[in-house]
Amino acid sequence: MSTVNPQEIWQIEVGGQVYEAAFGELGDWIGEGSLQPEDKVRKGNLRWIEARRVPGLVPFFNAKAKGVPLPVVVNTTEANLPVPEVGSAVTTENFQPAEPPPILSDPIEHSLAVPATPKAATHDPNFCAIHTDVPTVFLCNGCGTGFCKVCPHAYGGSVRICIFCGAMCRSMKEVAHARIETQKRANAIEQGFGAADFFNALAHPFKFKASLFFGALMFAVFSIGKSATAMGGIYMIVAALFSLMLANMLSFGILANTIDKFAHGHLEADFMPSFEDFELWDDVVHPLFLSMGAYVSAFGPFAVVLAIGFYLVTSSVNSQMDSFQQSVEKIPGTHYYDAQRTIDQSEAVKKALGNVASRHNQQLEELDKAARGEETAVEESVSERETREQEELWAQAQNSRKQEIESVLGKSPDTQAKENEAMLQGFLGLAAPLVVIGGIFFLWGAFYFPAACAVAGYTRSFAATINPLVGLDTIKRLGGTYVKILLMCLVLVLASAIVGSILGALLAPFDLPEMGNLPAKFIGALFGFYLSIVFSCILGYAMFKKSDVLAIKA
Repeated sequence: MSTVNPQEIWQIEVGGQVYEAAFGELGDWIGEGSLQPEDKVRKGNLRWIEARRVPGLVPFFNAKAKGVPLPVVVNTTEANLPVPEVGSAVTTENFQPAEPPPILSDPIEHSLAVPATPKAATHDPNFCAIHTDVPTVFLCNGCGTGFCKVCPHAYGGSVRICIFCGAMCRSMKEVAHARIETQKRANAIEQGFGAADFFNALAHPFKFKASLFFGALMFAVFSIGKSATAMGGIYMIVAALFSLMLANMLSFGILANTIDKFAHGHLEADFMPSFEDFELWDDVVHPLFLSMGAYVSAFGPFAVVLAIGFYLVTSSVNSQMDSFQQSVEKIPGTHYYDAQRTIDQSEAVKKALGNVASRHNQQLEELDKAARGEETAVEESVSERETREQEELWAQAQNSRKQEIESVLGKSPDTQAKENEAMLQGFLGLAAPLVVIGGIFFLWGAFYFPAACAVAGYTRSFAATINPLVGLDTIKRLGGTYVKILLMCLVLVLASAIVGSILGALLAPFDLPEMGNLPAKFIGALFGFYLSIVFSCILGYAMFKKSDVLAIKA
């Protein structure tokens, strides 16, 4: 175990307030009940963790739970005695009661400088419970007792403990500030969720321009990286998967961070998570699982129906599907164009050229007969026939050339569009119940997805995110607010579709086979990242305005 300096200053978050104290004093906090196992602590600028996860504090929590004396921590070096490590001298034998912590009292200028015997009589909280003529400086969070500077137990420079109940005490300035924030929160909740929150969500990303710029740039790069599969090869596939994971990490990391902060009243917080103390699980894997939970709970049933329909369209599951399979093979682009097929196509073109030549000779003979006055059985003029045959020959040659190119470079956008259209027609041609069920499940996904994202944000739990009962309970608690969320999300979807269409039309010359329109994807990803932040802010404002019914504490 690494040595922990008892004099190192740690930060403790208790009841929404942050205090500072030496590590050696935390054992006394645990003994008095001021520091609980689930309270958050950290050293310096490291990540906040639960107190029970700090190895040096575990023996104190164990002793507190068993009701045995707390272990002794030596904070100074005495003659010929080594300084033990924090927690290293903790055993179940030879426990000695810890000495009472020294009271670091500040001098005050009033006649009653010596504290009187504590008493729990009813008193005015604006004055000290012990020195009844001295104004209150600290107020107990537990029993509401007021104290002057010298009466509560003092630890470090800013921590005060009630002498009656052992709870934390806050300064009157902190109490006044908390009351103001509580009143603001109550007023905001009373106003309700509406259009003002939507416009605030649109403006919020621009308050943090650096985060918006670098976040959008990273998201655009990750989005382009997802197209690496078109280049083929196992390495490109792995790179595309990593890009997908990183893009989800960024988007859902921002969503969870924004909703969590907004729901607890921090409406001016940066939407970008802090990467100062980066951890693989908290910053990459966990957001990825949250995104998977949200998508599965919302669009999982639709994906199952879509997979069944795709299987029925593309596979021959019974004898009745044979004719359907033959019709699918006639769709342009569904064949595999090998070398033999290319040779056959070339032979067909040569044969067509020979037929044209023979027809041309026949036409010359007919013209010669017509010149001699002989009757001909020509039903159309020679020029019209030549034009028609040349057009057919040109179309056949172009189709052959197109198939050869696609066999090497991949299918063109036109071919892909035709295949997608044929696939959609095949899916719609299936049994009506399957199509209807698929449509219902798609509408369910569109309706439920914002709720799934909200649950992922304010619970940060994969189990809660994937559980539709939690999402439905959230929708029930939100009530009419959820309808407003859906309408705002519809506006964002329409904006994304319009911008995507404009970019696709303007940058159409840059469209590449398989890779797609990379410039349009890049610019679209920038705009999509901004919309994802707006979506997160909308859900965050809604969670804040409904924090009372959702039981979210400030």
